[in-house]
Amino acid sequence: MKRKLLTNCSMAVVGLALFVVSSAQAEMREWTSSDGRKLEAEFAGTSGAGATAQVKLKMANGSFINYPVSNLSEADRIFVKGNLPTDPAALAAEVDKLVLGKMKDAYYGLRDEKAALPGNEDLSKADKIKRLKEIELEMLMCVPNEMSTDSQFLRRIYLDVAGRIPTFAETEQFLNGRDANKRAKLIDELLNNDAFAMRMYNYFSDLLRVREGVFMMGNGDIKADPYIEYIKNSIKEDKPYDTMVKEMLTAQGKIWDAPAGGYLLSDSGMRLCNLSNTFTIFMGTEITCAQCHDHPFEEVYQKDFFKMAAFMGGTETRARGNMMMGGTDYRAEVTRMSKILKDAGKLRERENEDRNLRQWLGTNSVQVTDTGDNKVRLPHDYKYDDGEPEQKVEPGTYFGEIVDLEEYETPRHAFADWVASPENPRFTINIVNRLWKIGFGLAQIEPVYNIPGHLDGQAQNYELLTFLETMMKDLNYSIKDFMRVVYNSNTYQRESETLTPSLTQVDKGTYHFPGPVLRRMTAEQLWDSLVTLTTPDPEAIVRRGADEYREVMHYDTAQLKSADDIEKYKQRWRSVGNLVKYDGTPVGRDDYVGGEMMFRASELRQPQSASHFLRMFGQSDKQLIENSFTTGSSPQVMALLNGKITNAVLTNPEAYLISEIANGEGSKRDKVDKIFLSVLGRYPSPDEKTAAQSGMRAKRDRDASDAEKMNQEAAAIGDVIWALVNTREFMFIQ
Repeated sequence: MKRKLLTNCSMAVVGLALFVVSSAQAEMREWTSSDGRKLEAEFAGTSGAGATAQVKLKMANGSFINYPVSNLSEADRIFVKGNLPTDPAALAAEVDKLVLGKMKDAYYGLRDEKAALPGNEDLSKADKIKRLKEIELEMLMCVPNEMSTDSQFLRRIYLDVAGRIPTFAETEQFLNGRDANKRAKLIDELLNNDAFAMRMYNYFSDLLRVREGVFMMGNGDIKADPYIEYIKNSIKEDKPYDTMVKEMLTAQGKIWDAPAGGYLLSDSGMRLCNLSNTFTIFMGTEITCAQCHDHPFEEVYQKDFFKMAAFMGGTETRARGNMMMGGTDYRAEVTRMSKILKDAGKLRERENEDRNLRQWLGTNSVQVTDTGDNKVRLPHDYKYDDGEPEQKVEPGTYFGEIVDLEEYETPRHAFADWVASPENPRFTINIVNRLWKIGFGLAQIEPVYNIPGHLDGQAQNYELLTFLETMMKDLNYSIKDFMRVVYNSNTYQRESETLTPSLTQVDKGTYHFPGPVLRRMTAEQLWDSLVTLTTPDPEAIVRRGADEYREVMHYDTAQLKSADDIEKYKQRWRSVGNLVKYDGTPVGRDDYVGGEMMFRASELRQPQSASHFLRMFGQSDKQLIENSFTTGSSPQVMALLNGKITNAVLTNPEAYLISEIANGEGSKRDKVDKIFLSVLGRYPSPDEKTAAQSGMRAKRDRDASDAEKMNQEAAAIGDVIWALVNTREFMFIQ
């Protein structure tokens, strides 16, 4: 356990090995520094990584010098970049080096402040006592925690990467493994698993506000499935993050043909709101204030806001003409088919038009298009002297590179290129800051939606944050590769920090990550862990609807000649997005557990109803950016103690874990081990085993049938599982 003196900690990190180059590269060449100085030397390899990388140069006399890659000319940096280390272990070691170095500096700085505190004449006696307590707490948090046990690591990595606890089989296999590299191998395995896409979809759906009906107050007229699958597939394919962002900002067409367009459709008809959301989501910058007046805290003025909005000034989310595939006006088709249904007695007596057909086919007008007509003007009450009320505004950025619109197909293509550019000072910092928080529970800069203009002094570890920024660029914006480095670091694999960082530490950037902070599961992690305990394969049930939706909306409705044909078409539309097994077999009620749809949160309706378990425990309503929460409440306690999910589903005799244990072989001691390994990912202590065995002594009626005896045993097993699920150990990520 932690709380040893810093002097007893090994704060030194072994330097990274030199990366040897091929003989073909080891030739004398001319090198140029960024300020124009030149040097003849052989390329002898590189050391370090990211922003700290150095090139090793062999001089003509046989001596060697190390030179920072960042100080080379652009041409030489490109030459060296292909030889920089991308091995996760090497990059993770660099992360650890920067974290430990920051803790060391902070520790000795605090020690000096503590020694000087009695003589500080600027503080009162009460203030000195208060500051002394703060210093002592911060010093404790500047000592790296012990490395996590295999059980702690296993449970944490499954929750962070797969979004759920491991199954009994997964737990047993890892804990019994003897491979020295089993942690790194498990990380690779999980990152390449569909469970990672499900887990990261939950994160992005909260960030991007993905919901049924797509629109802000979406109803069921338009299906979100293409957009949902676009996000999941982008994660599975490890699509570069910058590419994904550009696709969402430049998509054109109807959602079933251009799924990435779901992002712009989310704010349909709200061009200015979409700009604010884009800055918050992709640049971690809150500029909403500037929509109405000059920003009070950032150097962004109201006119800047409208200049940026002008990039989307000619972009619309509703098209004129309402044409379907083949050029048919949807209204004419609705009228024709409604008459057929009316004549066949399929409509109500006073109803002359099928409302569903009108709504569904009417979504052909919902599409992202570029009109070329910039509609953005300054407000009618604009009061600053750099513009006139209702003046037309031309596109322009307020930081970063100046954009030449002549080089782009449309202004929004220019905007997308500017947003997702490696040169954008907020774009890469924003995503690495957010991803770091996924692994550690606390970002380098908090809050994540308000990154300041000057990072030094605001970030918890400025050198580390800039290293992560460079690393993300070098990794070509691969989220998988980035998280692979984070998860392979000793910093991540240490025991969690049980001392809560103070608001002052978070605000001033003086928390230095002795380990990930102790945090409660998200609603989705909690739900998906219960799915793991009640079903044989948590990833077996998936939602697939994008392809079928495209086919339905592309279907030539002129072929629908009879009322039966039209009714079949309507039924096919309704079935889009239904859950299926991984092999494509439709899901039926036989696949439910205790009458509940125990399937991964990412595959269920987005979001669930307000009364659902997921919403009660913090699932976002998808109306606001990152609107989920992990705070506790009395209704949550009552739901765990008395709710249907824990009392009728988790403890149901048909629930997978109970069924496996009740019908399996082995003594009660073996069964207790299996319960603890399944629920908590560890073996029970002797006292826990004794208590659990006592709780599993089911009262059996001698005259009961075998089935009744089995149900009695299942109920006793369920009681033990229920008790463990209601512990803090289950709810929190250690």
